[in-house]
Amino acid sequence: MGGDRKWIAGKNLFYESMSLFSVELEEVFHDLANPENAVWMRKYMRDQFPFLGIKKPERAEIFSELYRLHGHPADFFETSKALFSKSEREFQYIAMEYVRKAKSAWDSRVPELVEEWIGQESWWDVVDVLGPQIIGPYFLKFPDQRDYWIQRWMASGNFWLQRVCLIFQLNYKEKTDRELLATLIIQLAGSKEFFIQKAIGWALRQFARHDAEWVRDFVTTHSLAPLSKREAMKHIGII
Repeated sequence: MGGDRKWIAGKNLFYESMSLFSVELEEVFHDLANPENAVWMRKYMRDQFPFLGIKKPERAEIFSELYRLHGHPADFFETSKALFSKSEREFQYIAMEYVRKAKSAWDSRVPELVEEWIGQESWWDVVDVLGPQIIGPYFLKFPDQRDYWIQRWMASGNFWLQRVCLIFQLNYKEKTDRELLATLIIQLAGSKEFFIQKAIGWALRQFARHDAEWVRDFVTTHSLAPLSKREAMKHIGII
């Protein structure tokens, strides 16, 4: 009986050291794992990451319910970090969603998380959430921190961090810093990296929805890779 009490006490201590959200999520995800889905999801990501086989709509529904029951903005750093450390990609998607949901509690640890996660599991599926959906809103909330992190990531030599610099303003519309966007593109225009060339085109194409003339003028007066230029002008053309 004494041994049982020690085991129960130990188990309770284990659960207290983790967020209830994480514990419940792991149980639900493993219960709903779909090996057939996991195969094609892994293939889609070029066999780089293991998957449980839980599709996005199902993940969203699970996240919404568990966050309603157990989510706490104040623990975004610890909970999201623990989730991101798990092997299967679905946990990493939820980790990012947990951070997004906790916007009211964001602090200087957010860009630290982004930098750490990109260093651990870099690929477009994570980077393209971290950039416009987390770092973008973060820099609007804490504009005084923007230049430090942009300079740091541009100088890092890590093209995924550089991609974040290019795409964090995707949803800014009229708030887009044209001068910064132009400076970053010019600095990276000579890159041979596909994901940089694509990001340059994507950033310009998105901003063209707000100011097509500025984008047209920029493209026609600067030397860009064919891929970047083609993506930038996809919906506006050159007169």
